[in-house]
Amino acid sequence: MWWLAAGPVWAQFLNLDQAALRVQKEVEGRVLGGREEFEEGRPIYIIRVLTPDGRVVHVKVDRETGQVFEPQVEKR
Repeated sequence: MWWLAAGPVWAQFLNLDQAALRVQKEVEGRVLGGREEFEEGRPIYIIRVLTPDGRVVHVKVDRETGQVFEPQVEKR
């Protein structure tokens, strides 16, 4: 929590459901699930998506900014 002269300020971050909805709007396919991780100290979500051609891709979403990154094909 941050404090300013006017009182406490709460930071708004995406939750996992919001991140999954954002990915669903930007990546063609069906969301399979997701998890939270940290990358270089920043909280991110990894959302798994099944594409129409049968591939499973991972899409990173920055929890703080909401930025959706390019899908990465899941390695088997």
